[in-house]
Amino acid sequence: MSPDFAYRRSWKRTVRVWGAILFLCLLGAVAALGVRALLESVGNAKHTRYEPVDVPPQSVSPRHEREREELERRDRIVLGKGK
Repeated sequence: MSPDFAYRRSWKRTVRVWGAILFLCLLGAVAALGVRALLESVGNAKHTRYEPVDVPPQSVSPRHEREREELERRDRIVLGKGK
C-alpha cells in the first residue's frame, strides 16, 4: 500500500461519514416537520366542536312512546302541574 492509496481511502471514508451525517440531519429535519404538522393538526382539531343535531328517528317504537309519555306524566306530577 502506498501512502497515496491510504490517503484516497481515508478521503472516501471521510466523504462517506459526512454524507451519512448529512443524511441523518435531513432525515431528522423531515421527521421534525412531520411531528410539527401532526401537532398543528391535533391542535386545530381541538378547537373544532362537534355539535349534535337533534333529529328524531323516523319511526318510534310504541314501547318508546309509552315510556316517554310516562316520563312526561311523572315530570308534570313532580312539578305540581298534574292532572
